[in-house]
Amino acid sequence: MPRLSDSMEEGTIVAWLVEDGTLVSQGDEIVEIESDKATLAYPAEATGVLRIAVATGTAAAPGTQIAQIDVGADRSVAVSLPKVPEGGEATEEAAGAPTNGTGPSTTQPEVATARPTTAGDDAPSPPAPAAPATAATSAPTGVRFREPSRIERLVTKRMVQSRTEIPDFAVTVEIDMSACIALRSDLKRVGGKRVPSVNDLIVKACALTLRDHPRVNSAWVDDQVAAYEHVNVGVAVATDDEQLVVPVIADADRLTLGQLAERSRELTKRARAGRIAPAELSGGTFTVSNLGMLGVAHFSAIITPGQGAILAVGSTVTRFVPVDGQPVARPVLTATLCSDHRVIYGAHAAAFLDRLRTYLEHPGSLAL
Repeated sequence: MPRLSDSMEEGTIVAWLVEDGTLVSQGDEIVEIESDKATLAYPAEATGVLRIAVATGTAAAPGTQIAQIDVGADRSVAVSLPKVPEGGEATEEAAGAPTNGTGPSTTQPEVATARPTTAGDDAPSPPAPAAPATAATSAPTGVRFREPSRIERLVTKRMVQSRTEIPDFAVTVEIDMSACIALRSDLKRVGGKRVPSVNDLIVKACALTLRDHPRVNSAWVDDQVAAYEHVNVGVAVATDDEQLVVPVIADADRLTLGQLAERSRELTKRARAGRIAPAELSGGTFTVSNLGMLGVAHFSAIITPGQGAILAVGSTVTRFVPVDGQPVARPVLTATLCSDHRVIYGAHAAAFLDRLRTYLEHPGSLAL
């Protein structure tokens, strides 16, 4: 089982893409694995005959053998393992493990199960414990339960961790987006496919602001302040199957607006299709979550463990703002910075948002 992300504790075999005993070439996609962040197709690491060791639906920790590729009698990756029936597990004997006490065993220890007491047993069979009440037995009719996916379990674990361990606070500002909208209109005339979206402008502004205010580009890790040298901005994306993933735009502060727009578009497309690479989901130092396109005016977001802050972006609405003493209708966006108070204090958050607002109200500065 490959380690597909830094935080991956185990992966699940979603499907074998080739049959047991098939000759595969190095680089061929042979198995789909659900990690803690996405479902990904994993390629063969060598050319040879595939021998499947675990069945579809099996979960295993990184480093656990799930298959082997026979590349030749003298260069076999591991001892031969026969095909495992769907839903079954390989036993020591079926796996061809040596029975004479020599050679390594490639199987996991079997779990012992209790057997019923018979007339020849010395000890009486203990009474069966009462079955615990479950949600299904006490739920009203018309309710259907399902097992959460691995990603849903991971998101739950991290959000509980965030809410339990991170003392967060929120600071909100309103930003006049007139200049950003005008800039996009101009770029549409000449920019082609590299025209940045409003969210791209926000991500770029965040990246430059993080460079200007490195305190916000840090986190509380193992009772120490981790100051990140790179500005890697994660962008929350809802996938086609209603999952939530956060692709990371690495070194976002060093990309031009056009480069950032292209990168963001590529990552979002693959993330929604569930075909994003594990490395593109790791290493984030800050996150932008935008619900403005769904009509949400204002919200607070939950900080990702390992990061110090997250920006929650609401919708752009028309409001009257004072200009030279007169009320003028302007498109105004609400942005809320949620911060870990162990690392970022109120003054840091306020300074960050003030600088962010300056970048977005004068978007020509994003090209500097």
